[in-house]
Amino acid sequence: MTPESTRRPPRIAMLHCGSHAQLATLADPALEPHVIRPVHARTGSATDLADVDVVVVADRIRPDLLTPWADALIAHAEAGGTLVVLGENDVGTWLPGAREQIRPTIFWWWRTGEDSRIRRCDTEHPAAGWFTDRALTWHYHGVLDPPEGAVSLVELHTPEGDVDGSLLYVDEVSTPGRLLVTTMDPVYHHGSGFMPGATQLLYSVLRWAAEGHHDRHTAR
Repeated sequence: MTPESTRRPPRIAMLHCGSHAQLATLADPALEPHVIRPVHARTGSATDLADVDVVVVADRIRPDLLTPWADALIAHAEAGGTLVVLGENDVGTWLPGAREQIRPTIFWWWRTGEDSRIRRCDTEHPAAGWFTDRALTWHYHGVLDPPEGAVSLVELHTPEGDVDGSLLYVDEVSTPGRLLVTTMDPVYHHGSGFMPGATQLLYSVLRWAAEGHHDRHTAR
Protein backbone atom coordinates (compact mmCIF):
# COMPACT_ATOMS: atom_id res chain seq x y z
CA MET A 1 0.00 0.00 0.00
CA THR A 2 1.17 3.54 -0.77
CA PRO A 3 2.61 5.26 2.32
CA GLU A 4 0.29 7.84 3.86
CA SER A 5 2.80 10.63 3.31
CA THR A 6 3.04 10.03 -0.44
CA ARG A 7 -0.60 9.31 -1.29
CA ARG A 8 -2.14 11.76 -3.71
CA PRO A 9 -5.33 13.24 -2.28
CA PRO A 10 -8.31 12.23 -4.39
CA ARG A 11 -9.59 14.95 -6.68
CA ILE A 12 -13.15 15.80 -5.65
CA ALA A 13 -15.68 17.90 -7.55
CA MET A 14 -19.04 19.08 -6.25
CA LEU A 15 -21.73 19.81 -8.80
CA HIS A 16 -24.05 22.54 -7.54
CA CYS A 17 -26.44 25.22 -8.79
CA GLY A 18 -25.37 28.14 -6.63
CA SER A 19 -28.00 28.01 -3.91
CA HIS A 20 -27.27 29.75 -0.63
CA ALA A 21 -26.86 26.46 1.23
CA GLN A 22 -24.58 24.97 -1.39
CA LEU A 23 -22.33 28.03 -1.42
CA ALA A 24 -22.24 28.11 2.38
CA THR A 25 -21.25 24.45 2.46
CA LEU A 26 -18.50 24.94 -0.12
CA ALA A 27 -17.17 27.84 2.00
CA ASP A 28 -16.99 25.69 5.16
CA PRO A 29 -13.35 25.77 6.38
CA ALA A 30 -13.70 22.19 7.62
CA LEU A 31 -13.96 21.03 4.01
CA GLU A 32 -10.75 22.71 2.89
CA PRO A 33 -8.59 19.56 3.37
CA HIS A 34 -10.70 17.84 0.70
CA VAL A 35 -9.78 20.55 -1.86
CA ILE A 36 -13.22 20.36 -3.45
CA ARG A 37 -13.60 21.79 -6.95
CA PRO A 38 -16.96 23.62 -7.26
CA VAL A 39 -18.63 23.00 -10.63
CA HIS A 40 -21.69 25.13 -11.34
CA ALA A 41 -24.40 23.19 -13.16
CA ARG A 42 -25.24 26.22 -15.30
CA THR A 43 -21.79 27.43 -16.30
CA GLY A 44 -19.61 24.33 -15.98
CA SER A 45 -18.96 21.62 -18.56
CA ALA A 46 -18.28 17.89 -18.60
CA THR A 47 -14.55 18.60 -19.00
CA ASP A 48 -14.59 19.92 -15.42
CA LEU A 49 -15.18 16.32 -14.27
CA ALA A 50 -12.74 14.63 -16.64
CA ASP A 51 -9.79 14.49 -14.24
CA VAL A 52 -11.52 13.97 -10.88
CA ASP A 53 -11.79 10.82 -8.78
CA VAL A 54 -14.98 11.68 -6.88
CA VAL A 55 -18.05 13.62 -8.02
CA VAL A 56 -20.55 14.77 -5.40
CA VAL A 57 -23.92 15.87 -6.75
CA ALA A 58 -25.13 18.39 -4.18
CA ASP A 59 -28.73 17.96 -3.10
CA ARG A 60 -31.59 20.07 -4.49
CA ILE A 61 -30.19 20.93 -7.91
CA ARG A 62 -32.87 22.24 -10.24
CA PRO A 63 -33.96 19.38 -12.54
CA ASP A 64 -33.54 21.47 -15.71
CA LEU A 65 -29.93 22.17 -14.71
CA LEU A 66 -29.11 18.64 -13.55
CA THR A 67 -30.54 16.60 -16.44
CA PRO A 68 -27.94 17.79 -19.00
CA TRP A 69 -25.22 16.42 -16.70
CA ALA A 70 -26.61 12.90 -16.50
CA ASP A 71 -24.44 11.40 -19.25
CA ALA A 72 -21.24 12.88 -17.78
CA LEU A 73 -22.09 11.67 -14.27
CA ILE A 74 -22.87 8.14 -15.44
CA ALA A 75 -19.71 8.11 -17.58
CA HIS A 76 -17.69 9.03 -14.48
CA ALA A 77 -18.95 5.91 -12.66
CA GLU A 78 -18.50 3.77 -15.76
CA ALA A 79 -14.87 4.89 -15.87
CA GLY A 80 -14.36 3.63 -12.30
CA GLY A 81 -14.91 6.87 -10.41
CA THR A 82 -16.88 7.44 -7.22
CA LEU A 83 -20.26 9.14 -7.63
CA VAL A 84 -22.24 10.49 -4.67
CA VAL A 85 -25.81 11.62 -5.38
CA LEU A 86 -27.52 13.44 -2.52
CA GLY A 87 -31.23 13.89 -1.94
CA GLU A 88 -34.05 15.52 -3.92
CA ASN A 89 -32.35 15.07 -7.28
CA ASP A 90 -34.96 12.87 -8.98
CA VAL A 91 -32.51 9.99 -9.40
CA GLY A 92 -35.27 7.74 -10.70
CA THR A 93 -35.44 9.83 -13.87
CA TRP A 94 -31.77 9.73 -14.88
CA LEU A 95 -29.60 7.35 -12.82
CA PRO A 96 -29.73 3.81 -14.26
CA GLY A 97 -31.08 1.26 -11.80
CA ALA A 98 -32.29 3.89 -9.32
CA ARG A 99 -35.97 3.81 -8.40
CA GLU A 100 -37.37 6.44 -6.06
CA GLN A 101 -40.69 7.18 -4.41
CA ILE A 102 -41.53 10.36 -2.51
CA ARG A 103 -42.49 10.09 1.16
CA PRO A 104 -43.73 12.77 3.56
CA THR A 105 -40.94 13.95 5.83
CA ILE A 106 -41.16 13.77 9.63
CA PHE A 107 -39.29 16.96 10.50
CA TRP A 108 -39.38 17.13 14.29
CA TRP A 109 -39.57 13.56 15.55
CA TRP A 110 -36.63 14.04 17.95
CA ARG A 111 -38.59 16.80 19.71
CA THR A 112 -42.04 15.22 19.70
CA GLY A 113 -40.92 11.71 20.63
CA GLU A 114 -42.44 10.29 17.45
CA ASP A 115 -40.75 7.20 16.02
CA SER A 116 -38.71 8.25 12.98
CA ARG A 117 -39.06 4.69 11.62
CA ILE A 118 -35.49 5.03 10.34
CA ARG A 119 -33.42 1.89 10.92
CA ARG A 120 -29.78 1.11 10.20
CA CYS A 121 -29.15 -2.17 8.41
CA ASP A 122 -26.24 -4.25 7.10
CA THR A 123 -23.97 -2.84 9.79
CA GLU A 124 -21.26 -5.37 8.87
CA HIS A 125 -20.75 -3.83 5.42
CA PRO A 126 -17.36 -2.02 5.19
CA ALA A 127 -19.05 1.28 4.33
CA ALA A 128 -21.22 1.17 7.44
CA GLY A 129 -18.24 1.90 9.70
CA TRP A 130 -17.90 5.37 8.25
CA PHE A 131 -21.31 6.47 9.53
CA THR A 132 -22.61 6.99 13.07
CA ASP A 133 -26.24 6.49 14.06
CA ARG A 134 -26.63 10.27 14.26
CA ALA A 135 -25.30 10.71 10.72
CA LEU A 136 -27.82 8.27 9.28
CA THR A 137 -30.89 8.77 11.46
CA TRP A 138 -32.30 12.22 10.95
CA HIS A 139 -34.19 13.05 7.78
CA TYR A 140 -35.37 11.91 4.33
CA HIS A 141 -37.40 12.96 1.31
CA GLY A 142 -38.34 9.58 -0.12
CA VAL A 143 -37.35 5.94 -0.38
CA LEU A 144 -35.15 4.13 -2.88
CA ASP A 145 -35.36 0.64 -4.32
CA PRO A 146 -31.64 -0.21 -4.74
CA PRO A 147 -30.43 -2.03 -7.86
CA GLU A 148 -29.71 -5.73 -7.51
CA GLY A 149 -26.43 -6.21 -5.69
CA ALA A 150 -26.39 -2.78 -4.06
CA VAL A 151 -26.30 -2.62 -0.25
CA SER A 152 -28.73 -0.52 1.77
CA LEU A 153 -27.23 1.00 4.92
CA VAL A 154 -30.36 2.65 6.27
CA GLU A 155 -34.05 1.97 5.66
CA LEU A 156 -37.39 3.54 6.38
CA HIS A 157 -39.99 1.27 7.96
CA THR A 158 -43.75 1.59 7.72
CA PRO A 159 -45.83 2.21 10.87
CA GLU A 160 -46.57 -1.53 10.80
CA GLY A 161 -42.85 -2.34 10.94
CA ASP A 162 -42.31 -3.45 7.34
CA VAL A 163 -39.42 -2.15 5.20
CA ASP A 164 -40.68 0.71 3.05
CA GLY A 165 -37.42 1.32 1.17
CA SER A 166 -33.81 2.42 1.43
CA LEU A 167 -32.74 5.91 2.47
CA LEU A 168 -29.08 5.39 1.58
CA TYR A 169 -27.38 2.66 -0.41
CA VAL A 170 -23.91 1.87 -1.74
CA ASP A 171 -23.69 0.34 -5.21
CA GLU A 172 -20.38 -1.24 -6.19
CA VAL A 173 -21.74 -3.67 -8.78
CA SER A 174 -23.78 -1.75 -11.37
CA THR A 175 -20.71 0.05 -12.76
CA PRO A 176 -16.93 -0.30 -12.44
CA GLY A 177 -17.09 2.64 -10.03
CA ARG A 178 -18.77 3.21 -6.67
CA LEU A 179 -22.10 4.94 -6.11
CA LEU A 180 -23.58 6.27 -2.90
CA VAL A 181 -27.18 7.40 -3.32
CA THR A 182 -29.41 8.87 -0.62
CA THR A 183 -32.68 10.74 -0.26
CA MET A 184 -31.22 12.74 2.63
CA ASP A 185 -30.06 16.28 1.81
CA PRO A 186 -27.06 17.15 4.02
CA VAL A 187 -25.65 19.99 1.90
CA TYR A 188 -28.87 21.99 2.25
CA HIS A 189 -29.20 21.44 5.98
CA HIS A 190 -25.50 21.88 6.76
CA GLY A 191 -25.35 25.08 4.73
CA SER A 192 -28.54 26.31 6.36
CA GLY A 193 -27.38 25.40 9.89
CA PHE A 194 -30.57 23.41 10.39
CA MET A 195 -31.15 19.74 11.23
CA PRO A 196 -29.22 17.55 13.68
CA GLY A 197 -27.09 14.92 11.95
CA ALA A 198 -26.77 16.69 8.60
CA THR A 199 -23.23 17.90 9.21
CA GLN A 200 -22.10 14.46 10.39
CA LEU A 201 -23.54 12.84 7.28
CA LEU A 202 -21.89 15.34 4.94
CA TYR A 203 -18.47 14.97 6.56
CA SER A 204 -18.80 11.19 6.74
CA VAL A 205 -19.77 10.90 3.07
CA LEU A 206 -16.72 12.90 2.04
CA ARG A 207 -14.40 10.81 4.23
CA TRP A 208 -15.94 7.60 2.86
CA ALA A 209 -15.49 8.84 -0.69
CA ALA A 210 -11.90 9.98 -0.18
CA GLU A 211 -10.56 7.07 1.87
CA GLY A 212 -12.56 4.48 -0.01
CA HIS A 213 -11.07 5.77 -3.24
CA HIS A 214 -7.59 5.13 -1.87
CA ASP A 215 -8.48 1.69 -0.54
CA ARG A 216 -10.08 0.68 -3.82
CA HIS A 217 -7.20 1.76 -6.03
CA THR A 218 -4.26 0.69 -3.84
CA ALA A 219 -5.79 -2.78 -3.65
CA ARG A 220 -5.53 -3.20 -7.41
